[in-house]
Amino acid sequence: MDRTMYLGANGGAGPSPSVWGYAPVLDVVLDPNEGYALLVDFVNGLPNVDSQAADGGAGVTAVSELGGACKITTGGTDNNEAIVQFGGADAAAVFRISDGAGEQKKLFFECRVKADTVTDAKAGFFVGLAASGVAAADGLIADDGTLADKDLIGFFRPEGDGDGVDFVYRKNGQAVQTAIADVATIAADTYVKLGFIYDPAAVASKKIAVFVNGVEQNTYVTAANIAAATFPDAVLLQAAAGIKTAEDVDHNIQLGGFVRVLQLR
Repeated sequence: MDRTMYLGANGGAGPSPSVWGYAPVLDVVLDPNEGYALLVDFVNGLPNVDSQAADGGAGVTAVSELGGACKITTGGTDNNEAIVQFGGADAAAVFRISDGAGEQKKLFFECRVKADTVTDAKAGFFVGLAASGVAAADGLIADDGTLADKDLIGFFRPEGDGDGVDFVYRKNGQAVQTAIADVATIAADTYVKLGFIYDPAAVASKKIAVFVNGVEQNTYVTAANIAAATFPDAVLLQAAAGIKTAEDVDHNIQLGGFVRVLQLR
């Protein structure tokens, strides 16, 4: 059933119909046998999170705005950072992208995020899925501004490219793979919706589709990419977001309204 007719515009503040129109959200809520989901909103403040504010980082705070928001703020010294992983410190990761037999389950991810600055060499950030335990010092971004050696997939704004967000993935112990460089160009203090769908039933050349403000991009992660040693295949992952400052000034990202992950059983 096409549910896009019941949803808002792709460009609106809510989840994008192009990402979620065919996701069985209500089915999963009503019957967990259908799948499992992280459906976070900030209307009632912060959900259960595992947060890290290293070296004096201000950490994670609720923000009063229409629909609610979550601000993730570094401290004011170079390499201060703040990280949040949804589910709490004791939660096991529950999502997985895999081409293994019996493990090929469709997955949806989307969030809405903005950064306080888009000036080069000020701060790097990541939003997406990552292995458990990244809410720790240097858990997502190393002091040199590169991504930490962790299993992850999602959106990375390098500290040297203030307005450019890349779609990336990494298998622990392997090199970072930039699937789409500059997939989104962002403006300071302006929300952008970033999402992706893993569809094992898709053609081999389009296994993971990436969306920016609900618009499907024309570059994809392929079956060959997922089969390679550099992809975090079959690794359990959780939703995570973090930012690290590259100067003696505090910086932040803000998750506005929602973070969603859903996977079929």
